[in-house]
Amino acid sequence: MTDQHLDRHRRECEEMGCAEFFDRLVGEGKNSGFAAMLAQRRPSGTKGTDRAFLEGSHGAMDKVGKFSRERMLKMAKKAGISTQGKVYKGGLGRPDDHMAWVSGRDDVLAACKAKGLTCSGSVNYKSPEQEPKRKKIAEDIVQDFMAVEVAKDPGLREKVQKNRNQRMELREKVIEKHGNPKVK
Repeated sequence: MTDQHLDRHRRECEEMGCAEFFDRLVGEGKNSGFAAMLAQRRPSGTKGTDRAFLEGSHGAMDKVGKFSRERMLKMAKKAGISTQGKVYKGGLGRPDDHMAWVSGRDDVLAACKAKGLTCSGSVNYKSPEQEPKRKKIAEDIVQDFMAVEVAKDPGLREKVQKNRNQRMELREKVIEKHGNPKVK
């Protein structure tokens, strides 16, 4: 084995926390590939492969109930998704989402980047910090919060009933506190 293979095997073992055992085996004269396999308890170079990622996944749909499976496949077909050779990963989206049907690690990574998701395991990706998405607060909720504020302060009730500007001011206060004031 070349030094290149030895270095690669050592790095893999370091990542898995078994470098000390690997070094001992290599020191005893074992081939670095064999030593890495013994230390990692799996064949060297299989971590991070599509084969390792998809192992056992292609039969996953058989474990889903018949009704759910048919519904998921129907949703995918209606959305124009070819499920041939792909597996559904619910953490990436609904069955009618193209990015939720993956054929390998690269598809998962692309979906995580596009959707701003963080994942760890066979695919590791830390999404950048994002501003939380805020939507316009529903009018019935604004009215409920206004009623709570009026109930706390009996004087405010009278002001709001008599003065439209006071009512609008209270409404804006509630939206600023509980909603997104930038969304109109």
